[in-house]
Amino acid sequence: MQLKDKIAIITGGGRGIGRAIAIAYAAEGARIVIAARSTEQLDKVATEITEQGGEVLTVPTDLCIQTEVENLVQQTVDKFGRIDILVNNAGINPRGPFLDSTDEEWEQGWQINVMGVVRCCRAALPIMQRQGSGNIINVGSGMGQVGRSNLSVYCASKAALHGLTQSIAEEIWEDGIIANVLIPGPVRTELSKPAWENSDTFRAQSDPWKEPEQVVASALFLAAQSPVSGMTGQILSIMRRNSP
Repeated sequence: MQLKDKIAIITGGGRGIGRAIAIAYAAEGARIVIAARSTEQLDKVATEITEQGGEVLTVPTDLCIQTEVENLVQQTVDKFGRIDILVNNAGINPRGPFLDSTDEEWEQGWQINVMGVVRCCRAALPIMQRQGSGNIINVGSGMGQVGRSNLSVYCASKAALHGLTQSIAEEIWEDGIIANVLIPGPVRTELSKPAWENSDTFRAQSDPWKEPEQVVASALFLAAQSPVSGMTGQILSIMRRNSP
């Protein structure tokens, strides 16, 4: 029970990687708060967790709206009294040639992939600072390190996320709070469906597609890090190769 009695918020917790992490953390003793825009998806994951004996709170949340993010944090504190782990997993991936990209696509990608993380961290960090401990895990992407064609919005936003995490880590380590990035590599989720459905042969040979459950071990490793002595400001990649 690596996470016994820890309180973990997981955004994008209704499906894919977020769902897998939520279920795994609950199995390791954490009490879970899952956030997403879809109530139906959240309820399904909550049922899976409770059927295994876990404790879970669902909070429908639009990360683009500051008051909803603040409500997520407040509901967590009202129910559980603290926040030990924040997993910023929610994201979107607009696709298409750069010259065809619109301001709306850039705004939406930035609002969720970057500002959603900013809002969650700004809301949760004062709680963690009062506690004197906390652990932030931001789900990044290899495309934030090596860009790929037709994915400019996603690549740029994930690169920003990596820099944001390292900057935050430098500001909060003395408060007993750590912040790291987890790069899962190619994972079969709804977000990546256009790629794996179209048989990306280069990726299949160089970095095979994973299932969300294959990300769990690394997510547990980061969650179990000590806020006092654990790694911080680091990028943990479980990609097979560096190229995306």
